[in-house]
Formats: sequence, C-alpha cells, structure tokens
Amino acid sequence: MKEIDEIIMLYDRDYLEGLTEEEEREYLRIRETENSKAKYGRRNMFLSYPKAARMCNSLFPNNYLDIADLKNHELLRKSKEEFGALIDDPNCNERQILNFINGTKYYNIIGSLLLGLTFNTGHHAAYLFPEFQLGTEYKADYLIVGKGSGGYEFVFIELENPYGNITLKDGQLGKEFRKGISQLEDWRRWLPTGFSSFGEVMRKYKNRSRDLPDEFHRLDLSRFHYIVIAGRRSDFTEKTYVIRREKMKNEDTYILHYDNLVDLADCIIGRNSY
Repeated sequence: MKEIDEIIMLYDRDYLEGLTEEEEREYLRIRETENSKAKYGRRNMFLSYPKAARMCNSLFPNNYLDIADLKNHELLRKSKEEFGALIDDPNCNERQILNFINGTKYYNIIGSLLLGLTFNTGHHAAYLFPEFQLGTEYKADYLIVGKGSGGYEFVFIELENPYGNITLKDGQLGKEFRKGISQLEDWRRWLPTGFSSFGEVMRKYKNRSRDLPDEFHRLDLSRFHYIVIAGRRSDFTEKTYVIRREKMKNEDTYILHYDNLVDLADCIIGRNSY
C-alpha cells in the first residue's frame, strides 16, 4: 500500500492518474463491441474491460474492490486458507491480522463481510478504506463503502484479539468485545459533529471526473453500520448469540467471531458481486 497525504491506497498503481493510451484503446474497442453485439440495448462486457478501466471509472479508483477478482477461485481459496492458518495460531493478535490482510492484499476477506449483513449493499459497487481516520481522534481498522439499490451505505469495522478475554462464563461479552464496542460508540458519537470533515476526506479519494453523491453530503445515520470482530466460534454461547441479536437489532452493531470471517471469505468465492 502507498499513501497520498493521509489517504491509504489499496494498490501499487495510482488509478487516479487514468488509463494508458493502450488501455484506453482496448477499453473503447470493447465498448464498441458491447454496442454492436447487443440485439436489444447494450451488452454488458464489464468483466472484459481492462482492469484499469474498471478501477479508473469507479467512484473511488484506488479503493475499488474489483468484482473480477471474485472469479479467481484459486487465489481466493488460498487467501482463505492462509487466513485460517493465521488465526489458528494462539499467539495471533489483531495487529497481525490487519498487517496480514493489507500486506497480502487479500481485501476479499474484509469485503466478504458485506455478505454477513442483514441489509443489501455492495452488490452495485464496493470500496474499502484501511485504517480510516475519523477526525484527529479516532481511526477505524476498515471502512467499507457499499452501493446498493438504495444508494451508498457505510460500514465501520473494528478488529480485536482472536484470543484472550472474549466472553465470560455466562456468555456475556468480555474485555475484547467491550473495548471494540466502546470504540464503535465513540465513532457513532463523532459522526453528527464530524460528518462535514468525513465528506472532505472522501472527496480526496474520489474520481476527479465525478461528483460525490448526496449520501456523502447529508448525514443519514441509518446508512452507517458497525462491526466488531473478536474471538473464535468456541467463545460464543447461547447467551452470546442472544446479545449479538440484540446488538444487531437495537444498535446496528454486528458482533462477529473470526470463524465467521473465514466462512464469509469462503462464501464470496465465485460470486458476481460483493
């Protein structure tokens, strides 16, 4: 990853710089084929575009999760297996997980979290922002911006330790989850006063030829969602799952364990979108 000011890019190439001449020619050739071969309307050949064209035409070119990558079954299975091996190490912690995903560019692992939400977003487009700064005080491990039929929605993600004080004997949330939830609550409180600066930051990421949609200018808290991940499946009891359902229903906060993330990373393989 590289940085433009404080903005973290997912890829080594800066797609804000646009297409090369060769990529532009290939893109235009495929677009002509789309129009000429369609009997009714336009044939969609999006996956045949040069990768750079998919990236450069998106709203946030350096943070777009390319859906063509979901068809790379071998790589996605490899990423899931390596991630599973990482979290099976009892010495693994949240910083190692963050470094692993960002260092290997296995962004599909985090992107797969969109499958675990109770609302539909991301199937039109999905963007990932690692270590996203909220003002000067807070930083989310990840922000996913997903577009669905209802427009853009925002998912803040906090990673906590897969081992340690995850849940108590009675199934109540332990230190790791309580710490993560406390951070989510800080972000939730920050949004009403900090939303204007949120929009300013997002403008630095955007495609220079496109305007930010209204969702980035007008605060609608119903578009913001929160995920905290800690522990393993074995840490969850019946009581923990009750708490998880309550948090999801009452606070739009998703309480997940890392085995959920492994399962979702498997489910995303071969899909047509996030």
